[in-house]
Amino acid sequence: MPRAKILVVDQDISWTLKLSELLIRDECEMFSANSPEDAMLLLDARSIDIVIAEINMPGTDGTAFLEQMRQVFPETTVIVHTARASVEQAVRATKLGIFDYLQKSEDPAALATLRERVGQVVREIRTLVRTASVVDPRTRGLLATPVQGFYGIISQNQQMRDIFELIQTIADSYANVLIHGETGTGKELVARAIHEASGRHGKPFVTLDCTALARELLESELFGHEKGAFTGAVDRHVGRFERANTGTLFLDEVATINLNVQAKLLRVLQTRTFERVGGSKSISVDVRIIAATNRPLETCVTEGIFREDLYHRLNVVQIDLPPLRERTVDIPLLAMEFLRRFSRQNGKDLRGFSDAAIDVLCRYNWSGNVRELENVVLQAVVLAKSSLIDASDLPKRITESKPVLGSQSAALADQLGEPEKQILINALRQHSGNIKRTAETLQISRTTLYAKLKKYQIDPDAIR
Repeated sequence: MPRAKILVVDQDISWTLKLSELLIRDECEMFSANSPEDAMLLLDARSIDIVIAEINMPGTDGTAFLEQMRQVFPETTVIVHTARASVEQAVRATKLGIFDYLQKSEDPAALATLRERVGQVVREIRTLVRTASVVDPRTRGLLATPVQGFYGIISQNQQMRDIFELIQTIADSYANVLIHGETGTGKELVARAIHEASGRHGKPFVTLDCTALARELLESELFGHEKGAFTGAVDRHVGRFERANTGTLFLDEVATINLNVQAKLLRVLQTRTFERVGGSKSISVDVRIIAATNRPLETCVTEGIFREDLYHRLNVVQIDLPPLRERTVDIPLLAMEFLRRFSRQNGKDLRGFSDAAIDVLCRYNWSGNVRELENVVLQAVVLAKSSLIDASDLPKRITESKPVLGSQSAALADQLGEPEKQILINALRQHSGNIKRTAETLQISRTTLYAKLKKYQIDPDAIR
C-alpha cells in the first residue's frame, strides 16, 4: 500500500512539527497548513487521505471549514484535534462526518491515542465506502467512514472499540462468554462477531432465545429428543447442541432458564456430553457457548433463581454493552446506515437527515437502544414526504421527548463542554469517593484519575 498522505492544519508550527515527527515514523507522508485556505489548496493538489485539523484557530470559522472540506472532499477522513473542545462542537462535527474528535494534549497517552486513530484509518483506507454522492452534503461524510465496522457492528464509541479489541483477544480461545446489556443493544451481533473472528468461522452459529419456550420444549430444543420421548414426539429431533457441533451456540436471555434445565446445562458444560430426551446414548460435542442476558446474573444468583456454579461456568469472559444513550456519537452513523438499507428496500431515493432531525435523534433517550432507532428510521423512511428526512417525519414520542441531560455515567471525553474539575467532583460524589468506580464511570484509568485529582487538588476522601 502507498504511504498515506496526512495534512495537519494548525497555526501552531511547533505542534505541526511534533505531529509530523510522531506520524512520519509510521511511514506517512506529512503536509502542513496554517490556515483553512492553505489547507484547501493542499487538499486539491496532493490528494490528501487524512486531515488532522485544529478547528478553533483564531480568526477562522472551524465549522465552516469542516463543511467546506466535507462538501468538496467527501472521501477524505477528518480527525478534529482541538485545544478547546466542547460537546456542542463535537456533535456538530460528528454530523458533518468526521472520523474522530479528540482533545489536543502533549500527554503521551493522548498522543498515543491520536497515533492509534490515524493508524486505524491507514489500515482501513482501502475499504472506505465510496458512495457519498447519493446523500445530502450535510450528512455526506457519514458515508465516507467504514460503515461495515467490526463484523457488521458500527461504532466510533471508545467503549465499543475496547470491546472490539477484547473480542479479537478472546476469539480463538475456548472460553465461554457472557454478554450483558439492555434489550436492543446488539448482544447477538457481538456473539456473532466473536464467532466470525474465531477459528470457528464458517462452522455453525446456532441461536436459541431461552424466553420463548416452556421448560419441556427448551430441554428438547437444547438436547434433542428421541421418537416417542413424550406426547407429540413423533420423530427424532436433533437439538441445538448437536447442530452447533464444531461451532458456536448462542443462548439469549439465559437468566430465564428453569433451574432443572440449568442443572443439565451445567453438566454439558462440564463434560461436553449429553443424552437426548428419552434417549440413553451419550453424545459428545465440541461447542463454544456464548450466553446473553439483560439482567445481571449476579442478582439472579442472589435471588436464588440462577445456579451460582453455572454462572461461573458461563462467565469466563464478561462483555458489558453500553446502552445507545451512552453512545450518542454513534447515533448519526447508525441512522444513516439504516436509512441506506431501508431506502433500497422501499424503493426510495433519500439523501439523508436534516440538522433538526439529527438533533432530535441525538437528544432522545432510546430506552429500546439500537433496535428502537432502527424501527424509528424505518418508519421515517416509509412516511418521508421529501428526499430529506426532517424532524417532522419522526414519531411524536421522539420529537416531543425532553432532552436527555448529560448523565454522570457518560464518558469523560463526551462531556468536554463542562469544566473537567466539576465532572470529576460530580462523578466522585456519585460513587461516594470510590476511586475504582469513578474511574470506570469516566472510562479512564485509575492512574489518569489520580493525576487529574492532583492537578485540580481534589481530595476524594472529602467527597462523600
